[in-house]
Amino acid sequence: MTFAPSETPGKYEFLGVIDKPKAGVTYKVRNRETGEIESLRALPGAASSHPETLERFLREIKIHTRLSHPNILAFHDVFELDGQLVMTAEYVEGTTLAALCREGPVLSSEAVRIVGEVLSGLEEAHELGIVHRGITAEHVIVTPTGEVKLGGFGLAKPADDMNLTQSGSVLGEPRYISPEQVMGTAALDARSDLYSVGVLLYHALTGKVPFDNPNEFDVMVAQVNSVPRPPSVLNPGISPELDRVVLTALAKKPEERYPTAAEFRQALNSTVAVPSPEPVEEPAAEECAPPQFFVEPRSTPSPTKAFALGLLSVAVGLAVLYFAMH
Repeated sequence: MTFAPSETPGKYEFLGVIDKPKAGVTYKVRNRETGEIESLRALPGAASSHPETLERFLREIKIHTRLSHPNILAFHDVFELDGQLVMTAEYVEGTTLAALCREGPVLSSEAVRIVGEVLSGLEEAHELGIVHRGITAEHVIVTPTGEVKLGGFGLAKPADDMNLTQSGSVLGEPRYISPEQVMGTAALDARSDLYSVGVLLYHALTGKVPFDNPNEFDVMVAQVNSVPRPPSVLNPGISPELDRVVLTALAKKPEERYPTAAEFRQALNSTVAVPSPEPVEEPAAEECAPPQFFVEPRSTPSPTKAFALGLLSVAVGLAVLYFAMH
Protein backbone atom coordinates (compact mmCIF):
# COMPACT_ATOMS: atom_id res chain seq x y z
CA MET A 1 0.00 0.00 0.00
CA THR A 2 1.26 3.49 -0.87
CA PHE A 3 -0.04 6.90 0.08
CA ALA A 4 -1.32 9.24 -2.64
CA PRO A 5 -0.75 13.01 -2.78
CA SER A 6 -3.41 14.98 -0.87
CA GLU A 7 -4.29 11.87 1.15
CA THR A 8 -4.72 12.73 4.84
CA PRO A 9 -4.45 9.69 7.09
CA GLY A 10 -4.00 10.49 10.73
CA LYS A 11 -2.55 13.94 11.26
CA TYR A 12 -0.55 13.99 8.02
CA GLU A 13 -1.22 15.38 4.58
CA PHE A 14 0.83 13.62 1.90
CA LEU A 15 2.46 16.05 -0.55
CA GLY A 16 4.58 13.76 -2.73
CA VAL A 17 7.28 11.09 -2.92
CA ILE A 18 10.88 11.93 -1.98
CA ASP A 19 12.53 8.57 -2.52
CA LYS A 20 11.76 4.90 -3.16
CA PRO A 21 14.42 2.77 -1.48
CA LYS A 22 14.30 -1.01 -1.67
CA ALA A 23 12.29 -1.28 1.51
CA GLY A 24 9.53 1.30 1.84
CA VAL A 25 8.83 4.73 0.42
CA THR A 26 9.84 8.14 1.75
CA TYR A 27 7.21 10.88 1.46
CA LYS A 28 7.08 14.61 1.91
CA VAL A 29 4.23 15.32 4.35
CA ARG A 30 2.69 18.18 6.27
CA ASN A 31 1.97 17.67 9.95
CA ARG A 32 -1.50 19.16 10.22
CA GLU A 33 -1.15 19.67 13.98
CA THR A 34 2.08 21.69 13.85
CA GLY A 35 2.03 22.89 10.24
CA GLU A 36 5.61 21.63 9.79
CA ILE A 37 6.83 19.89 6.66
CA GLU A 38 8.41 16.52 7.51
CA SER A 39 9.68 13.45 5.74
CA LEU A 40 7.82 10.21 6.43
CA ARG A 41 9.21 6.80 5.62
CA ALA A 42 6.76 3.91 5.54
CA LEU A 43 7.52 0.22 5.79
CA PRO A 44 4.75 -1.56 3.86
CA GLY A 45 2.89 -4.40 5.53
CA ALA A 46 4.49 -6.99 3.26
CA ALA A 47 7.97 -5.76 4.19
CA SER A 48 7.00 -5.76 7.86
CA SER A 49 6.43 -9.50 7.67
CA HIS A 50 10.02 -10.04 6.51
CA PRO A 51 12.08 -10.46 9.71
CA GLU A 52 15.35 -9.05 8.36
CA THR A 53 13.70 -6.04 6.69
CA LEU A 54 11.74 -5.29 9.85
CA GLU A 55 14.84 -5.65 11.99
CA ARG A 56 16.76 -3.21 9.76
CA PHE A 57 13.97 -0.67 9.93
CA LEU A 58 13.72 -0.92 13.71
CA ARG A 59 17.51 -0.68 13.99
CA GLU A 60 17.53 2.46 11.86
CA ILE A 61 14.96 3.99 14.20
CA LYS A 62 17.05 3.11 17.25
CA ILE A 63 20.15 4.62 15.65
CA HIS A 64 18.35 7.86 14.77
CA THR A 65 17.10 8.26 18.34
CA ARG A 66 20.75 8.26 19.50
CA LEU A 67 21.97 10.83 16.97
CA SER A 68 21.67 14.55 17.49
CA HIS A 69 23.96 16.66 15.35
CA PRO A 70 23.36 19.73 13.15
CA ASN A 71 24.86 17.90 10.14
CA ILE A 72 22.60 14.84 10.49
CA LEU A 73 18.91 14.79 9.56
CA ALA A 74 16.95 14.90 12.81
CA PHE A 75 14.63 12.04 13.82
CA HIS A 76 11.08 12.94 14.95
CA ASP A 77 8.80 9.98 15.70
CA VAL A 78 7.80 6.37 14.99
CA PHE A 79 4.26 4.96 14.93
CA GLU A 80 1.80 2.88 12.92
CA LEU A 81 -0.24 4.55 10.19
CA ASP A 82 -2.95 2.69 8.28
CA GLY A 83 -1.35 -0.63 9.11
CA GLN A 84 2.15 0.46 8.14
CA LEU A 85 5.09 1.14 10.42
CA VAL A 86 6.35 4.66 9.73
CA MET A 87 9.04 6.98 10.99
CA THR A 88 9.13 10.75 10.58
CA ALA A 89 12.17 12.98 10.40
CA GLU A 90 13.31 16.49 9.56
CA TYR A 91 12.55 17.58 6.00
CA VAL A 92 15.19 19.80 4.43
CA GLU A 93 14.73 21.85 1.29
CA GLY A 94 17.89 21.77 -0.74
CA THR A 95 19.94 20.10 -3.43
CA THR A 96 21.72 16.79 -3.12
CA LEU A 97 25.46 16.76 -3.65
CA ALA A 98 24.79 14.28 -6.47
CA ALA A 99 22.72 16.92 -8.29
CA LEU A 100 25.48 19.49 -7.83
CA CYS A 101 28.05 17.05 -9.23
CA ARG A 102 25.95 16.42 -12.31
CA GLU A 103 26.61 20.05 -13.20
CA GLY A 104 30.36 19.45 -13.03
CA PRO A 105 33.10 19.74 -10.39
CA VAL A 106 32.27 21.72 -7.27
CA LEU A 107 34.63 24.58 -6.42
CA SER A 108 37.45 23.05 -4.35
CA SER A 109 36.91 25.28 -1.32
CA GLU A 110 33.17 24.48 -1.34
CA ALA A 111 33.82 20.74 -1.76
CA VAL A 112 36.18 20.85 1.22
CA ARG A 113 33.56 22.70 3.28
CA ILE A 114 30.70 20.33 2.40
CA VAL A 115 32.70 17.16 2.99
CA GLY A 116 34.15 18.65 6.17
CA GLU A 117 30.62 19.05 7.55
CA VAL A 118 29.74 15.47 6.57
CA LEU A 119 32.80 14.35 8.53
CA SER A 120 31.70 16.46 11.46
CA GLY A 121 28.38 14.58 11.59
CA LEU A 122 30.16 11.25 11.23
CA GLU A 123 32.40 12.08 14.18
CA GLU A 124 29.38 11.86 16.46
CA ALA A 125 28.06 8.69 14.83
CA HIS A 126 31.44 6.98 15.08
CA GLU A 127 31.92 8.05 18.68
CA LEU A 128 28.63 6.28 19.41
CA GLY A 129 29.94 3.18 17.64
CA ILE A 130 27.65 3.62 14.62
CA VAL A 131 28.93 2.84 11.12
CA HIS A 132 26.86 4.45 8.32
CA ARG A 133 27.75 1.99 5.50
CA GLY A 134 25.62 3.81 2.92
CA ILE A 135 27.29 7.17 2.29
CA THR A 136 26.65 8.53 -1.22
CA ALA A 137 26.26 11.95 -2.81
CA GLU A 138 22.49 11.31 -2.92
CA HIS A 139 22.44 11.23 0.88
CA VAL A 140 24.11 14.62 1.32
CA ILE A 141 21.78 17.62 1.13
CA VAL A 142 22.99 21.21 0.79
CA THR A 143 20.38 23.80 1.72
CA PRO A 144 19.99 27.18 0.00
CA THR A 145 21.75 28.76 2.99
CA GLY A 146 24.69 26.36 2.71
CA GLU A 147 23.83 24.00 5.57
CA VAL A 148 24.89 20.37 5.03
CA LYS A 149 22.77 17.43 6.18
CA LEU A 150 23.68 13.74 6.03
CA GLY A 151 20.90 11.17 5.77
CA GLY A 152 20.54 7.65 4.40
CA PHE A 153 21.13 5.73 7.63
CA GLY A 154 19.11 2.77 6.38
CA LEU A 155 22.17 0.50 6.38
CA ALA A 156 23.75 1.93 9.52
CA LYS A 157 24.51 -0.34 12.43
CA PRO A 158 26.60 -0.47 15.58
CA ALA A 159 30.11 -1.63 14.72
CA ASP A 160 29.78 -4.56 17.14
CA ASP A 161 26.40 -5.71 15.75
CA MET A 162 27.13 -8.93 13.88
CA ASN A 163 23.52 -10.09 13.57
CA LEU A 164 22.58 -8.66 10.22
CA THR A 165 25.35 -8.48 7.67
CA GLN A 166 26.74 -11.97 7.35
CA SER A 167 30.24 -12.43 5.98
CA GLY A 168 30.13 -12.73 2.22
CA SER A 169 27.18 -10.39 1.61
CA VAL A 170 27.61 -7.03 -0.09
CA LEU A 171 25.51 -4.02 0.85
CA GLY A 172 25.68 -0.44 -0.33
CA GLU A 173 26.16 1.52 -3.56
CA PRO A 174 29.04 -0.21 -5.46
CA ARG A 175 30.56 3.08 -6.64
CA TYR A 176 30.95 4.24 -3.02
CA ILE A 177 31.59 1.18 -0.88
CA SER A 178 34.96 0.31 0.60
CA PRO A 179 37.07 -2.67 -0.49
CA GLU A 180 36.20 -4.47 2.75
CA GLN A 181 32.49 -3.98 2.05
CA VAL A 182 33.01 -5.52 -1.39
CA MET A 183 34.78 -8.46 0.26
CA GLY A 184 31.82 -8.91 2.60
CA THR A 185 33.85 -8.33 5.74
CA ALA A 186 31.49 -8.56 8.68
CA ALA A 187 33.51 -6.44 11.11
CA LEU A 188 33.39 -3.03 9.42
CA ASP A 189 34.53 0.00 11.37
CA ALA A 190 34.59 3.77 10.92
CA ARG A 191 37.41 3.57 8.37
CA SER A 192 35.02 1.95 5.91
CA ASP A 193 32.85 5.09 6.08
CA LEU A 194 35.95 7.24 5.59
CA TYR A 195 36.70 5.43 2.33
CA SER A 196 33.16 6.28 1.18
CA VAL A 197 33.73 9.91 2.18
CA GLY A 198 36.91 9.80 0.09
CA VAL A 199 34.77 8.77 -2.89
CA LEU A 200 32.34 11.56 -1.99
CA LEU A 201 35.17 14.10 -2.00
CA TYR A 202 36.57 12.77 -5.29
CA HIS A 203 33.10 13.03 -6.83
CA ALA A 204 32.67 16.62 -5.63
CA LEU A 205 36.11 17.73 -6.87
CA THR A 206 35.94 16.12 -10.30
CA GLY A 207 32.26 15.56 -11.06
CA LYS A 208 33.02 11.82 -11.37
CA VAL A 209 33.46 8.88 -9.01
CA PRO A 210 36.84 7.08 -9.04
CA PHE A 211 35.41 3.93 -10.60
CA ASP A 212 32.36 3.90 -12.83
CA ASN A 213 31.03 1.23 -15.14
CA PRO A 214 27.56 0.01 -16.15
CA ASN A 215 28.62 -3.38 -14.83
CA GLU A 216 28.48 -3.21 -11.02
CA PHE A 217 30.70 -6.27 -10.69
CA ASP A 218 33.48 -4.47 -12.58
CA VAL A 219 33.11 -1.48 -10.29
CA MET A 220 33.44 -3.68 -7.20
CA VAL A 221 36.52 -5.40 -8.63
CA ALA A 222 38.07 -1.97 -9.22
CA GLN A 223 37.29 -0.91 -5.64
CA VAL A 224 39.39 -3.83 -4.45
CA ASN A 225 42.19 -3.92 -7.01
CA SER A 226 42.57 -0.62 -8.89
CA VAL A 227 44.34 2.54 -7.80
CA PRO A 228 42.30 5.63 -8.71
CA ARG A 229 43.78 8.42 -10.79
CA PRO A 230 44.62 11.49 -8.71
CA PRO A 231 41.72 13.97 -8.81
CA SER A 232 44.03 16.58 -10.34
CA VAL A 233 44.23 14.47 -13.53
CA LEU A 234 40.55 15.27 -14.07
CA ASN A 235 40.64 18.73 -12.52
CA PRO A 236 44.05 20.43 -12.85
CA GLY A 237 42.99 23.13 -10.40
CA ILE A 238 43.27 20.69 -7.49
CA SER A 239 46.35 21.16 -5.31
CA PRO A 240 48.90 18.38 -4.62
CA GLU A 241 47.95 18.58 -0.93
CA LEU A 242 44.29 17.91 -1.72
CA ASP A 243 45.30 15.07 -4.03
CA ARG A 244 47.19 13.44 -1.15
CA VAL A 245 44.23 13.75 1.23
CA VAL A 246 41.83 12.15 -1.25
CA LEU A 247 44.19 9.29 -2.10
CA THR A 248 44.89 8.63 1.58
CA ALA A 249 41.16 8.30 2.23
CA LEU A 250 40.94 5.90 -0.75
CA ALA A 251 43.74 3.61 0.41
CA LYS A 252 42.83 -0.05 -0.11
CA LYS A 253 43.91 -1.09 3.38
CA PRO A 254 41.93 0.44 6.28
CA GLU A 255 45.11 0.92 8.33
CA GLU A 256 46.53 3.20 5.61
CA ARG A 257 43.55 5.59 5.73
CA TYR A 258 42.79 8.28 8.27
CA PRO A 259 41.95 6.52 11.53
CA THR A 260 39.12 8.88 12.50
CA ALA A 261 36.71 11.34 10.92
CA ALA A 262 38.27 14.09 13.04
CA GLU A 263 41.76 13.46 11.62
CA PHE A 264 40.39 13.27 8.08
CA ARG A 265 38.62 16.60 8.60
CA GLN A 266 41.75 18.18 10.08
CA ALA A 267 43.84 17.04 7.10
CA LEU A 268 41.17 18.32 4.73
CA ASN A 269 41.01 21.72 6.36
CA SER A 270 44.79 22.06 6.19
CA THR A 271 44.58 21.96 2.39
CA VAL A 272 42.50 25.10 2.19
CA ALA A 273 44.66 27.89 0.82
CA VAL A 274 45.87 30.16 3.58
CA PRO A 275 44.20 33.51 3.00
CA SER A 276 46.51 36.14 1.68
CA PRO A 277 47.68 38.35 4.50
CA GLU A 278 46.02 41.69 4.75
CA PRO A 279 48.02 44.22 2.78
CA VAL A 280 50.36 46.10 5.05
CA GLU A 281 49.63 49.78 4.78
CA GLU A 282 52.65 51.88 4.13
CA PRO A 283 53.07 54.50 6.84
CA ALA A 284 51.78 57.83 5.67
CA ALA A 285 54.56 60.01 4.40
CA GLU A 286 55.32 62.74 6.88
CA GLU A 287 54.80 66.19 5.58
CA CYS A 288 58.17 67.74 5.23
CA ALA A 289 59.40 71.14 4.28
CA PRO A 290 60.81 71.66 0.81
CA PRO A 291 64.44 70.62 0.56
CA GLN A 292 66.82 73.16 2.00
CA PHE A 293 70.13 73.88 0.34
CA PHE A 294 72.83 75.13 2.68
CA VAL A 295 74.72 78.14 1.47
CA GLU A 296 77.54 79.21 3.68
CA PRO A 297 76.85 82.82 4.55
CA ARG A 298 79.44 85.36 3.92
CA SER A 299 80.77 86.71 7.13
CA THR A 300 80.15 90.35 7.75
CA PRO A 301 83.29 91.94 9.17
CA SER A 302 82.98 93.80 12.41
CA PRO A 303 83.50 97.61 12.33
CA THR A 304 86.99 97.34 13.87
CA LYS A 305 88.00 94.71 11.34
CA ALA A 306 86.61 96.76 8.50
CA PHE A 307 88.54 99.86 9.65
CA ALA A 308 91.79 97.84 9.80
CA LEU A 309 91.21 96.48 6.31
CA GLY A 310 90.62 100.01 5.06
CA LEU A 311 93.90 101.27 6.49
CA LEU A 312 95.71 98.30 4.95
CA SER A 313 94.25 99.12 1.53
CA VAL A 314 95.37 102.77 1.83
CA ALA A 315 98.87 101.71 2.87
CA VAL A 316 99.17 99.35 -0.08
CA GLY A 317 98.01 102.07 -2.42
CA LEU A 318 100.52 104.62 -1.11
CA ALA A 319 103.34 102.10 -1.42
CA VAL A 320 102.47 101.37 -5.03
CA LEU A 321 102.38 105.14 -5.77
CA TYR A 322 105.78 105.73 -4.06
CA PHE A 323 107.53 103.07 -6.14
CA ALA A 324 105.97 104.36 -9.30
CA MET A 325 107.38 107.91 -8.77
CA HIS A 326 110.88 106.70 -8.14
